[in-house]
Amino acid sequence: MNKFYKLSLPLLFLWLSTGMAWAQISVSGTVTDERTSEPLIGASILIKGTTTGTITDIDGNFSLSISSSEGATLVVSSIGYLTKEINVSSSMSNLNIQLSQDATNLEEVVVTGLASSVKRSNLANAVSTVSAKDLTGTTTIQTTDGALYGKVAGATIRSNGGAPGGGMSIQLRGISSLSGASQPLIIVDGVYISNATQRTGRASVTGAGGSNQDDGANRLADLNPADIETIEVLKGPSAAAIYGTRANAGVIIITTKRGAEGRTTVSLSQDIGFAEPLRLLGVDDWSEEKINFFYPEARRPLELERFRAAQSSGNFIDYEDFFYNNQATLLNTRVNVSGGNEKTKFFVSGNISDEEGTVRNTGFQRYSVRANIDHKISNAIRLGVSSNYIQSNSDRGFTGNQNNTGASIGYSIAYVPNYFDLRRNEDGTYPVNPYFSDNPVAVTDNAVNNSEVNRFIQAFTLDIDLLKTENSFLTANIAGGLDFLQNRTMIYLPEFLQFQRAQANPGDVLKGKQESFNTNFQAALVYNWNLGRVNMNSQAGLVRLDFNNSALFNRGRGLVPGQTNLGQAAIQEINQEFNSEVQEAGIFLQQEANFEDKLIGTVGIRWDKSTLNGNPNEYYAFPRASLAVNLANFDFWSSSVFNQVKPRIAYGETAGPVGFGATFTPLGGTNIGGLLGSVVSTQIGNTQIRPETATELEFGVDVGMFNNRLSLEATYYIKNTQNNIQSLNLSPATGVNTTPSNEAELQNKGIEIALSGNIVENPNFKWFSRILFWRNQIEMTRLGIPTYTAGAFGAGLGTFLYAEGFSPTTIVGTPADPNTPGGFTIWGDSQPDFNLSFFNNFSIYKGLELSILTDWRQGGDNINLTSFLTDSGGTTNGWFDDDNGDGVPNGRQREPEPYNNAARWVQDATFVKIREIGLYYTIPRATIQEWFGSAVQNIRVGGSVNNAFLFTNYEGYDPETSTFGAQAVANNVDIAPYPTPRRVFFHLTIDF
Repeated sequence: MNKFYKLSLPLLFLWLSTGMAWAQISVSGTVTDERTSEPLIGASILIKGTTTGTITDIDGNFSLSISSSEGATLVVSSIGYLTKEINVSSSMSNLNIQLSQDATNLEEVVVTGLASSVKRSNLANAVSTVSAKDLTGTTTIQTTDGALYGKVAGATIRSNGGAPGGGMSIQLRGISSLSGASQPLIIVDGVYISNATQRTGRASVTGAGGSNQDDGANRLADLNPADIETIEVLKGPSAAAIYGTRANAGVIIITTKRGAEGRTTVSLSQDIGFAEPLRLLGVDDWSEEKINFFYPEARRPLELERFRAAQSSGNFIDYEDFFYNNQATLLNTRVNVSGGNEKTKFFVSGNISDEEGTVRNTGFQRYSVRANIDHKISNAIRLGVSSNYIQSNSDRGFTGNQNNTGASIGYSIAYVPNYFDLRRNEDGTYPVNPYFSDNPVAVTDNAVNNSEVNRFIQAFTLDIDLLKTENSFLTANIAGGLDFLQNRTMIYLPEFLQFQRAQANPGDVLKGKQESFNTNFQAALVYNWNLGRVNMNSQAGLVRLDFNNSALFNRGRGLVPGQTNLGQAAIQEINQEFNSEVQEAGIFLQQEANFEDKLIGTVGIRWDKSTLNGNPNEYYAFPRASLAVNLANFDFWSSSVFNQVKPRIAYGETAGPVGFGATFTPLGGTNIGGLLGSVVSTQIGNTQIRPETATELEFGVDVGMFNNRLSLEATYYIKNTQNNIQSLNLSPATGVNTTPSNEAELQNKGIEIALSGNIVENPNFKWFSRILFWRNQIEMTRLGIPTYTAGAFGAGLGTFLYAEGFSPTTIVGTPADPNTPGGFTIWGDSQPDFNLSFFNNFSIYKGLELSILTDWRQGGDNINLTSFLTDSGGTTNGWFDDDNGDGVPNGRQREPEPYNNAARWVQDATFVKIREIGLYYTIPRATIQEWFGSAVQNIRVGGSVNNAFLFTNYEGYDPETSTFGAQAVANNVDIAPYPTPRRVFFHLTIDF
């Protein structure tokens, strides 16, 4: 027990009336966790019907004076626990109060608008909340977006490539745009942060065909997941309408940890672990028989000679294992310092994360410092400040697609038989790869794909109480912040690489500098008044957003050996230069009404304008309305089983921003006869372009049973997206080919079910379980232009169909089918049939805790071109086997005309993945005090696994990984990706 930090008794209140003084009683006690008996810090004790109360100290103790000799009712609450009411009298001076953990979190506060919040029990939308414990309580997750896997119903998450520090694509309730962003808006402590995929320029050097194959990282990867207190996910327009123009794809609201009143606490955490490939496909063995079968007759003698030489020396190399099975070390160190007093509270954290990749010479390092300060300037003015600086460095290697340089590891080794040795010679040179355009060993050892990020996020809030009466208050809320991001990238291919030596100017370097500087400002008035049985909450405000982005990529070819300086290149060129400035402004109004927690209604509207629109001064309106009915709170309700039954309905409208440049016609430079001039692009701008808009109607019911021991949340939604921007073909007489136009319409509809509860609850064993189920269906209800196919690598290998009455996730390909729009055969659909997540937490005896998260994705198809590469090179595991017994090897069944039937490459991506496993032990407080006295408050040790096991018939490395993951549609394409790692950690946390 800490004797130095006790809360002082509140001032005694003296109630005088008509010459008579009421007697007072003093009550003190301790608030603890019912299961662990650990003290609860910061629990609230409030005298029911008044504003008088206190909070518990570091030992869970409290003391409170009650101005009535007849006693009173105390309302005891703490975040994550069920609220308890206790009747006290003059004969009760010392209380031992135990709170039970809340499986349903009905009392937690959820953000519903730009300046207000509501209890979850009164919420009219299906808002998913991911707590700090859900986020990082089971295992250490490298990036924040990766920590959301399996924890948000309605979220489809894909890796953009798999490399350390790599990005994820997150889609909420299906596709929100055919050409624009389907990524949700990210808000951190009130700051609109950039989550754009930052290109590396690799595709320009390797000839991969476009920045959508660049293996870029979403910059949500910069945030330290351990700094986060909660993540709230507004999944559709019905919940996110108050955020307006940028909320079509949903909104993710991240709140970081804050300090609490009490003694200064220090928490030190150290994670150490290793990573290995979650799955390797294996490679096919070679034999003389296979060589004679696979290679043309003229080449067989040379290949047989190479094979026999390797056979005599036993020098066969499993290149998949050689490149992908690097035993990687993982280190993660965190320190948090927090505390404060009645006026000032603070939370300061530092984090160093250093993770090697499972591919040699790849890795990710992140250094993060955060300071969150809350200061009570006066009783009426409160200031909050959040500052976060992040520096990260990633070496992402060379995986994925390429078209000419041979720099992709997976591409190269698909064609190299295991009897040919590509490893470095004793003299430091590398053998020439006769099977492909470059030696992947030389590329891995010497080529560079590096990204260095510096980022600063600053947020502030200022709350001013303008008016307070017995039944009302008026508060001004001023908030804003900035997000500055600088990303320096370098792609370097030395002049001695095999492919480079064949070039006229060997040696290639591309350096990039990308910067974004975003600011946002918000001012709002919130007026709350109590009309007796009805509580009203009104808010009105203004929003201003500014987004400034720039990018410059310079390329140099013909490098001086050993140099990466562009000035040492024979040919220097600007590969790309881009600058944009966007300003947006909004006005919002929202009215909430609460009738005794029985009927809760909300109406609101937001008007936005943007310089991205055809008319930058035109405001677009986005209304919302919702109603929730807590049937169990009405007097007629008498069920002892169902303590909550809440039907709800919500409607909302949002928009997605127009792409930058859609309103103007770009000009290109030219030189004709020595005269400089400009040429008009083949695409003309559209000055009538409007933002893409969406409407959503959501129905649901929330049910709580057995005093909220078991809860059910069921939701059905219909989301219609209009004004999707497409390229409209123009008459040749106009002199241009296309213009962006608001044409297409989409409909997403689906169901989401969340079932959770405490299955077993007793002092020595507790079992909490949560099941999430979701399913989404998409249909193109209007295209507006002729049917077409797009994405991936054409109909011969599988592509995507854009046609009315079909989903844009429909995969089509050869052979031709004149009865299908687009003229090709339908082979699959990348949209899953359903997703199911199953989480279990077992508290065994006192202090031992086991958590397991399992994901099941049923259906959904990928275009697996990794199989296409290995089939072409004869290295697919089992290529020379004869499964159907017809005398023709498996590989030859699919060759030599792979483009004539795309069905081979469209594969079912069903999987079950044991996503997270964690086993922890919290040492009893009494034992800690025996060892260390009062200096140490808590010790927790454990081990965990991320991506523990994968069960699938899919023939690629991971059905969740996509080479095209960063784009909204046509992203289910797998081509030589970075294999997903299994990450194993050992943990130690000490709180002082």
